[in-house]
Amino acid sequence: MLRLVEKFLSVQGEGPFVGVVSMFLRVWGCNLRCVWCDSFYTWDVKRASFFETFAYTFEEFMEDVKRAPLIVITGGEPLLYSRIWKSWIGEVEGGKFQFETNGTFPPILTEDDRVFFVVSPKLKSSGNENGVKFDVLKEFVPLILKGRAFLKFVVSDPERDEKEILEILEKLNIPTDVFPFSVFLMPEGTTKELPLAEEVVKICLRHKFRYSDRIHIRIWGNIRRV
Repeated sequence: MLRLVEKFLSVQGEGPFVGVVSMFLRVWGCNLRCVWCDSFYTWDVKRASFFETFAYTFEEFMEDVKRAPLIVITGGEPLLYSRIWKSWIGEVEGGKFQFETNGTFPPILTEDDRVFFVVSPKLKSSGNENGVKFDVLKEFVPLILKGRAFLKFVVSDPERDEKEILEILEKLNIPTDVFPFSVFLMPEGTTKELPLAEEVVKICLRHKFRYSDRIHIRIWGNIRRV
């Protein structure tokens, strides 16, 4: 059994599967603390108590896999519960699964073509001075080259973040021909205007990165859904 803070059917609003009808499963708990976090209720007990979570069983998971073409497993940090996900996904037939992870835990189910990862390393501007774990991120590189993992950087300080992103990609030895398809830049923001969007697009144009908007924010704003 897991503890979730949200479960809802919607469309994926960002990243490589944008627009796809998806069942979102948002877990409780995160090992990082981003100053701009838009889902603080997954980890900040001062603002959201544990009792705002609810139990989620394997039987419910089996039914949810039938309800949408894509299951988005997010948080918080979903790979805190790698053992459970390995068991649950391994026991169901069909479905596609996308993990939204901060890249501090290694990938799971690497031989299962139904499983994808959107890896969002937390830059220094997020408030996590040691949020980038290169030894772990390197384990995702073979999956990136196979089209089963993607890098997604949240940009909150365009000038500072651009430099750090380039340094990370160089250290990971990511080929530049992968940039246009597998390296996303997404503006930080919780209002429909997304004021950093234009600056982020300019960075994408300079380096041929892939731009990710935040369609869910554009449509609904930053609201919690249960």
